[in-house]
Amino acid sequence: MSKTKKALLIAALAAFSAPVHAQTAGPLAPAEGIVIQTTGEVRVKPDLATVHAGVVSEGKTAAEALAKNTPALARLIEAVKAAGVAQGDLSTSQIALIPRMTQPSSSSSSSPQPRATKIDGYEARTGITVIVRDIAKAGPLIDALVAAGANDMSGISFGLADEGKAKDQARDKAAEAARGRAEIYAKRLGVKVGELVSIVESEAEPPARPMGDVRAYRMAAAGAPVSVEPGEVTVSAALRTVWRIEK
Repeated sequence: MSKTKKALLIAALAAFSAPVHAQTAGPLAPAEGIVIQTTGEVRVKPDLATVHAGVVSEGKTAAEALAKNTPALARLIEAVKAAGVAQGDLSTSQIALIPRMTQPSSSSSSSPQPRATKIDGYEARTGITVIVRDIAKAGPLIDALVAAGANDMSGISFGLADEGKAKDQARDKAAEAARGRAEIYAKRLGVKVGELVSIVESEAEPPARPMGDVRAYRMAAAGAPVSVEPGEVTVSAALRTVWRIEK
């Protein structure tokens, strides 16, 4: 073995046997400075609605329940297409077959133990989710779905097709609040705010979307057209900043 190869082998063995030291602080290491977490929010009018509708069918057997449910769901889909909804805005959201259980009463007074439950029938549930990109058409669509046989309406929610602009406005508010809050803490504690050393955008808590009346199908069934009021939606941005402390 040449002297050069021997030297390289010794160096490699030394590297493997040397203790390993952390080169950087872990992501959970405490930050030094003034740590501020802020959230910015903006409220804007929604430009789309999401409708959830479905059909519940019952039968003595699973096959009977499904046989009733399948054509009923097909009629809902046809109503959605007739309303001009794009294929990409229609999706199946629920398929369920649920046994209906009953517990027979005891036939003998001397035997108080309840009898085992048994299946007394089946319930088939199917549902669709429809995105309506013209909110003014949401109410008429609900009416059309009920007329087509929908008997399970789980509600309507509102949102934005593109929340990028609103999100940037929320970020502006979060950033504006960060420096001001740091200044308040620094003043109260007798120090000064130094340079900004860290900015991390974190996930803001998703705001609750306004929901419509889940009983809308009952109103339509009674002959009253559904009126949809979208209100406003909230878009949030959360920020974590670290500022140096100056004496």
